[in-house]
Amino acid sequence: MALHLTTATAERKSGHTMGRDTLMAVLLALLALVPALADGTAFNWPNDNDSAMRIVQIRDLLAGQGWFDYFQYRMGPDGGFEMHWSRIVDLPVAAIIVLVQAISGSTAHGEWAAGIVWPTMLLAVAILSVMRSARIVGGDQAMFPATLIGLMSLYSIGIFAPGAFDHHNMQLTLCLLAMWMLLAGSGWRSGAAAGGWMALTLATGMETLPLVAAAGLCVAAIFYWNGRESAGLVAGFGLGFGAGAATTYAATVGWQNWFVAHCDAFSMAQLSVAIVGGLGLTAIAAVPAAGTSLRSRAWSLAVLALVLAAIVVIGYPQCLSVPYSDLDERLQTYWLSGIGEAQPVWSIWLNDPVSFAKYYATPLAALAVLTANIFQNVPRQKTLIAGCFLLVSVLVSFWQVRGGNFALAFSVIPLAVWVGEKRSQAGQGTRAMLAMVFAWVVSLNACWTLAAQSLRDLTSPAPAVAGQSANVAFNETDCYRAADFAGLAKLEPGVVAAVSNIGPAMLKHAPHRVLAGPYHRNIAGNIANLDVLMAGPEEAWQAASRNGVTIVAHCPGNDESSFLARSAPGGLLAMLMRNEAPQWLVPADDGGNSSIRLYRVQPK
Repeated sequence: MALHLTTATAERKSGHTMGRDTLMAVLLALLALVPALADGTAFNWPNDNDSAMRIVQIRDLLAGQGWFDYFQYRMGPDGGFEMHWSRIVDLPVAAIIVLVQAISGSTAHGEWAAGIVWPTMLLAVAILSVMRSARIVGGDQAMFPATLIGLMSLYSIGIFAPGAFDHHNMQLTLCLLAMWMLLAGSGWRSGAAAGGWMALTLATGMETLPLVAAAGLCVAAIFYWNGRESAGLVAGFGLGFGAGAATTYAATVGWQNWFVAHCDAFSMAQLSVAIVGGLGLTAIAAVPAAGTSLRSRAWSLAVLALVLAAIVVIGYPQCLSVPYSDLDERLQTYWLSGIGEAQPVWSIWLNDPVSFAKYYATPLAALAVLTANIFQNVPRQKTLIAGCFLLVSVLVSFWQVRGGNFALAFSVIPLAVWVGEKRSQAGQGTRAMLAMVFAWVVSLNACWTLAAQSLRDLTSPAPAVAGQSANVAFNETDCYRAADFAGLAKLEPGVVAAVSNIGPAMLKHAPHRVLAGPYHRNIAGNIANLDVLMAGPEEAWQAASRNGVTIVAHCPGNDESSFLARSAPGGLLAMLMRNEAPQWLVPADDGGNSSIRLYRVQPK
């Protein structure tokens, strides 16, 4: 089970296969489109919440909203609220839309084309990064396992599906690119590319902050052990990271907010650490005296770590608290607790064993493979790089299952090398053949998922969880289809109270303002929405009047509706679930093909 590391000759040989690997990655990404084309979802994809919200944000940008204006004016209280997302994803998606619109004369065609091209292009780059990384670490024998395991893992997480505009697919791709660059060479160019990609993923969203920190620590560890031999890689990474962070900051943050600190978005808090940390690594690697011995390298890196810690502790202590710890208690109970992708590992283990098998089995197996290699004294640099990305993504997934998307991707490299090694030994007898089969089964998360599903069906045929799943499985009663909002779009624009799950889809398909949406900065809007939906009929009417609500939209088939109705059996939403609308709600349905029931708010 030893993890092979290629020689310099093998690495140079891999450079001659770049064109072939790129073509293969593109073909595999196109192959992943086939199921969506076959069942029609490629032509009418029901966006997840964040993808729908991203399209709304891009439409606003193309309609004239300022590049540095991050407000969503049609969600939340009157005047909206400021989103924590970056514009980085908006730019390429908007460019595709504008290009296709110019050719076809249709904005709808532009959005459809962007929904196909953007995630497919990212998937191709992600597959290529996995393939190249596997070739560098395990040689040619790791390529076929990396291709198959990588494609199945990346496809299964769903973030590269048609219409996926959420920034997580871009962040994962950038992290895979950075790992590839760190594995690829020891010069400053590879280091600078890796640092630049990590700066870009940090600027895209704070979800990858732990991986950015892990990459920095990994590079520092390489310098500590290898000294001047790795000075080019380390200096390049620091320079690429610091310069990349400064460049993206200037390009995406308005000057009036340059010195404002946010813990949930790219701001001065993150920029100051990125610049000091990046340029500090570069300075340490460039100064000969700092790298002459293990002791001097240890002191240099320790001083840099203390400076970075001081910046955070003294300058931005608020960012050391647990995320969402200051979120309103009602929102933690009735919103955050119902978001499947934000659940910790123990909740997934108890409530959704199928998801546990899908997201945790192969990453834990990959960690076992890497651990075995550490104890077998395998040369450390490439094992360290692969291990840093994998271990941190697994730890993040223990906190929130959404980290499992990254852990699955990073698990491919050690597992592909392991399977490749067992394949090369398969001809040595029955025992070797069985070892190869075992390695294949363990490495494919589809095998774990199918086994868990079969076991669940045998023991408990009922659905395992109630609440929004980590990857939403859309159906005809969820209220995410465009047809569900046709009636709403015909009503005079107003303010809508509805469960937060369908807020972004309403913005996408109808011209109204909605109170609620699944975003932690929309505190006032989400609380006002709970006041309407969970209060008794009299208090609900007062809350609706106070917040200017003109329409109540009810989706009986959405999980959040069931959850809130159970939590407040005497509330307005529970009444609507029983078809008991109070007198101040008048039906506004047009009788169309919709899973949503619409009511106009009437004065009492």
